[in-house]
Amino acid sequence: MTEATDGSATAHIELVDYLPGGRTVYPVEIEGELCWLVLRGEMSDRAVAEMNEYLVHITGQRLWEQKWADPEGPARLRRVS
Repeated sequence: MTEATDGSATAHIELVDYLPGGRTVYPVEIEGELCWLVLRGEMSDRAVAEMNEYLVHITGQRLWEQKWADPEGPARLRRVS
């Protein structure tokens, strides 16, 4: 993963060996970063690499951005189904 140094958001996909609740994909976000955890075997290494290249391009060119600012306090981990 390439991390942004200019304050823009980053996004990437990682393969994992286990996800809770029988999930195949589980997005995790913190301020400035979005990571999709994908159960190993459900997505090829090649697809992960290609998607990560697209995500680096999209976020690097600021074609996608996420608004994490929360007027009620700092960013929180959010559960996404």
